[in-house]
Amino acid sequence: MKENFEDKFMEIQTDLISLCLEVTGNKVDKIFAYASIEKKSTMFNAFFEKDGKVLTINQLNIDRGIVMQFLKIGTTDLEMIKKTCEQNEIQTPTEIKMYYDVKTGKYNADYKYDEVCSDKTGMSSGEVFMKWYNEIKEKN
Repeated sequence: MKENFEDKFMEIQTDLISLCLEVTGNKVDKIFAYASIEKKSTMFNAFFEKDGKVLTINQLNIDRGIVMQFLKIGTTDLEMIKKTCEQNEIQTPTEIKMYYDVKTGKYNADYKYDEVCSDKTGMSSGEVFMKWYNEIKEKN
């Protein structure tokens, strides 16, 4: 059963990266996908590196309707992660930061299981996402 869980868990993450590739027309060098799965909110978003510049999805000049659909599909996939974890009695991560290098195919993900976005931390998922974006942008 655990092997099936790990396969399904990875499949959903792969779907999220594929969604990012699809929305950008496969014209980015790196993908940074963010997932927040907290008690009170679920959020998905991504930013990208293209030609050495770190850009939000809005800076890629993608049609607003497509961006909204992208965010909705991503958030639905996060609900699938939550459901998969619950079905297998495995703790759902509260945060996943996914990194994918398009050219090399290298994938990495960092998981957190403590509250990240709550009244306790004083940060929203959008703020945590933008903080990560700014950290990566400063490194470039």
